[in-house]
Amino acid sequence: MRRRPEGFDPVFLALTLALLAIGLVTIYSACQADDPDLRSDAWKRQILFAAVGLIAFTLCAAIPHPLWERLSPVLYMGALGVLGAVLIVGTAGGGATRWITVGGFRFQPSEPAKIATILFLARYLASRRRPPESFGALALPVLLVLIPMGLVLREPDLGTSLVFLVIAPPMLYWSRASVGYLLLSVSPLVSVVCASSLPSWTVFIVGLLVLAYYSRALLFDRILYVSLSVLAGIVTPLLWGRLEPYQRQRFIAFLDPESYSSGAGYQIIQSKVAVGSGGLTGVGFLEGTQKGLAFLPARHTDFIFSVLGEEFGFVGTLTVLALFTALLVRGFRIAAAARDRFAGLTVVGILSILAFQVFLNIGVTLGLVPVTGLPLPIFSYGGTSLISTLGALGIVFGIGIRRRI
Repeated sequence: MRRRPEGFDPVFLALTLALLAIGLVTIYSACQADDPDLRSDAWKRQILFAAVGLIAFTLCAAIPHPLWERLSPVLYMGALGVLGAVLIVGTAGGGATRWITVGGFRFQPSEPAKIATILFLARYLASRRRPPESFGALALPVLLVLIPMGLVLREPDLGTSLVFLVIAPPMLYWSRASVGYLLLSVSPLVSVVCASSLPSWTVFIVGLLVLAYYSRALLFDRILYVSLSVLAGIVTPLLWGRLEPYQRQRFIAFLDPESYSSGAGYQIIQSKVAVGSGGLTGVGFLEGTQKGLAFLPARHTDFIFSVLGEEFGFVGTLTVLALFTALLVRGFRIAAAARDRFAGLTVVGILSILAFQVFLNIGVTLGLVPVTGLPLPIFSYGGTSLISTLGALGIVFGIGIRRRI
């Protein structure tokens, strides 16, 4: 009788399958709505995507991580090439050009590009003997992320471009960069967020000066990051006018959705109504009125969590959050147990974007963050997203099996 591999993690596999099953059930319910714009057979297509995704999970798990390391430059350059092709021959939809159509099949290159970027960045960081704690040492890793991010932003796809921002910091931390230096390095991004309010930006700058004073970073780096943060805070209001009109409306509606109840704030209001009406245990499977009467927009994509909240209530949403949390915990255990630096860095990168997407999507449905158009991993309708996510989890699972290599 053939023995099971020593690093085989049945809990990680079971959690992945459980989330996939709940996601398919929720998609089926979301498609049972009185809405002529929604394909009622979308759930059937999602089952097909799930089957392909499970094949991708198996294949990716079967590939040893040393081979992923060798292939990473080719995958990264290929991803950049396809992202560039999107801007030239891509398929437009919803005011953006994010897809490429081949033989009647439409796919979104930005999804696998995230994984390719993680693999190539993991290869680079694993090759360094010393932690990247200088501006020069950070320049190349940051550039590796900013190039695909810039191409995605040009589509435009603000939500997916934000995902690229969270790739580098956790991987840099895992490569033994100090927390203080990482806080300094991300300070320009934080400055952009705080620039919407002068008091919050002022408090941020004061805190940054204190951090820079006590930091052990090079004096040049401390001055540079403080200067960049101040510049980012000044320039951000000027860049507001360069955003797409629908992107500006989403931010404004987030701050005051009731004033835009018939426009940009409609999604947020209906989503909060759907989640709130679910109560403790929900109104019941297929019984959601917000979904059924087509009040809830994008119910099978960006706002799939709202359908879950309405029909299964607080218990259902808490169960899904617990499953995602357990999956992340098991994944980070795999990263901690991996002897190979590339393997550990790859797992951390994949889990970081997964956690960020879950947090951001659920935050949108609850009205905690502006609408970004980012799908909920494993749950939201979409073939490229589901297949890429399951493929990435397959890489993590495969690394767990070979963690002693």
